[in-house]
Amino acid sequence: MKKIFFYALFFLTFQLSAQQKEFAQKLIDTLCLPEFKGRGYVENGDRIAADFIAKKLNEIGAKPFTKSYFQPFSINVNTFPAQMSLKIGDKQQTAGVDYLVHASSCSLSGSYKIIVFNSKNHIKIQQYLGKDNRKLFVLLDTLGMNNKQEAEKLMQYKQNQLNAAGIIEVFDKNLTYIPSAIQNDFVSIQLKRNNLPEKIKSLTIDVKNEFKTNYSTQNVAAFIQGEIDSFIVFSAHYDHLGKMGSEVYFAGANDNASGVAMVLNLASYFSEHKPKYSIAFLFFSAEELGILGSAFYNQNPLFPLTKIKFLTNLDMVGSGEKGIKVVNATVFQKEFQLLQSINNQNNYLSQIGARTPAANSDHYFFYQNKVPCFFIYTLGEYSEYHNIYDRSNKLPLNKYDELFNLIVKFTAGL
Repeated sequence: MKKIFFYALFFLTFQLSAQQKEFAQKLIDTLCLPEFKGRGYVENGDRIAADFIAKKLNEIGAKPFTKSYFQPFSINVNTFPAQMSLKIGDKQQTAGVDYLVHASSCSLSGSYKIIVFNSKNHIKIQQYLGKDNRKLFVLLDTLGMNNKQEAEKLMQYKQNQLNAAGIIEVFDKNLTYIPSAIQNDFVSIQLKRNNLPEKIKSLTIDVKNEFKTNYSTQNVAAFIQGEIDSFIVFSAHYDHLGKMGSEVYFAGANDNASGVAMVLNLASYFSEHKPKYSIAFLFFSAEELGILGSAFYNQNPLFPLTKIKFLTNLDMVGSGEKGIKVVNATVFQKEFQLLQSINNQNNYLSQIGARTPAANSDHYFFYQNKVPCFFIYTLGEYSEYHNIYDRSNKLPLNKYDELFNLIVKFTAGL
């Protein structure tokens, strides 16, 4: 039986296109365009992306589960639709490059004095407790603090126990942005060290937020009918970080235009090669806000979860020269061994690493509901994450074809 299976996979090799990457690159380029607004919740970026995915599914021939490809649900989200500016001393800072406004920040406009706490004077911060600091910004800098506990103690104040107008954290690495479903009563700023003036005394800021309650977003879902009434599921989140202000947007090439492209690529393949099992293609919104789209789907499935034979979630699959990681590999060992044996037979990837269960992407609630599932992400030199530099022209896709072929053959072996 084993020999027959590997013969089948051998012949399947000739049916697979050698170049899936070209298909993916066009999709990723499109999803990362400024017109998609970072696939977030400013200027309907999520809806623009959802419409694009639904159109592609329709062109491919995948059918919606209902009258529409969309599964609407509501979220709360804090946004920054207007132009913003920040000047420290006489130095204008560039949004996205020199600074990021934390996504939970409120609106704030005006000039403020800056109090700096660092390795030299961090003990003095307690003198400001219980005082009226609403006309101050507190800058926290742990550079040169060799005592880890002291550094951690200083950074606890980023929650604004001093009740200041705002908090500034100084970073030496690229700045990362995370959307927020809450709004605080202060402004929090990440600031890149390399553009700081020598003497930091004051700042001028203009930030306007818009907190949206019950904002309507949507998952996108489709299927291709198979011979057996059970489902193989491929999933990916299509949302990203959106915009910070009117000028800065986050393209999200690896996270997760790459996963969306892979799932659409699989939909295209299985529309031309009739599958044994029915195959569902699920694209989730609000993953970046706390895997909210997949949580909603699990509470409101479009077909019984018990009919899912296996789910593969694809998130950040834009590299791969160092292999892949498979979350839940330690639980679903039979399927993991199948994945490894196919890879060994074909020398697709340098390694397939196993990970224990983790609540780090849209597979999680399916796993909680006892659905057999993997979450696959690639490993490589590409490191851009939740910043303005995760762009399509930088994404290598150097093992995209190999991963695609591995997934197709894995699906055939289930």
